[in-house]
Amino acid sequence: MNPILVEKEAADRWDKAYAGGSDKSYPNLDLVRLDSWFFNKKPGRLLEYGFGCGVNLIHLLNSGYEIEGLDVSPHAKTLVENKLQVRPDLAGRCRLQLLNPGETELPFLDNSFDYVTCVSVLSLLGNRENVSALLSEFRRVLVPGGKAILDINDNKSDFARDGEGLGDDVYLYPKEPKSGDSQARTLCLPDSESFVELISPWLEIDDVGYSAHKLFRSEIHEFIVCCHKASR
Repeated sequence: MNPILVEKEAADRWDKAYAGGSDKSYPNLDLVRLDSWFFNKKPGRLLEYGFGCGVNLIHLLNSGYEIEGLDVSPHAKTLVENKLQVRPDLAGRCRLQLLNPGETELPFLDNSFDYVTCVSVLSLLGNRENVSALLSEFRRVLVPGGKAILDINDNKSDFARDGEGLGDDVYLYPKEPKSGDSQARTLCLPDSESFVELISPWLEIDDVGYSAHKLFRSEIHEFIVCCHKASR
C-alpha cells in the first residue's frame, strides 16, 4: 500500500466525533508555550495540519499569524467556521480547507509557509510510512529555515493501551469498539529517539521534549519535537 496523508477509517472516526459534539475550550498548553519560545510569536504564514475544533488555530490567529488550516473532517470545518463568524477580526487571516482521505500531497506550493503546527495528529496517520509521507510534504511546503512543532503519542497512551497491537508500533484503536463505533490504526512510538529518527530525514531537530497526564484512567504521553527545514 502506498503511503497516504490520511486513512479513511481515521477520517470517518474523527468526523463522527465532531458530528457528535466533540469540542474544547482551551488550546494545547505546550503549543501556547512553544508559540512564544520557538516561534517567538513572529508574524508569518502558518499551516495548521489537523485544526480539529479550532482552539489551537484561534490561539495562533490571536498571536498574529496568517493561517491555512487543513483537516479531514467536514464537521470540524463547520464548527470552526461558526467560531470564526463571531471573530471577524481573525477570520480575514484564516482559510480552512478539507483534505480528502487517500491524498498523497498537500494542496500548497513549494516554500509556502514560515511555520507548520501538527499537534495531536501524527499518531492518527496509522503507520510510519504515512507519517514519513506527511513529513516529506511539510519539508516541501516550508520555506528554508521554516519551523515546525510536531508531537506523537507513545506506547503508554490510551491509543496503545486500549488498542490491539498489530506490530511495528501500530495499534488498532479501540480494541473493543462500542456499538456503532469504528476502529482506526494508530502509531504509538516507544521512545523519543524513535520520533527523532522518523523526523530526521526530512527536518532538522532543534529540541525534543514530552508532555504527559494520567487522570481518571485516561493516560496520554506525547513526545514533542521542535524542528526546521534546512536553509540549503
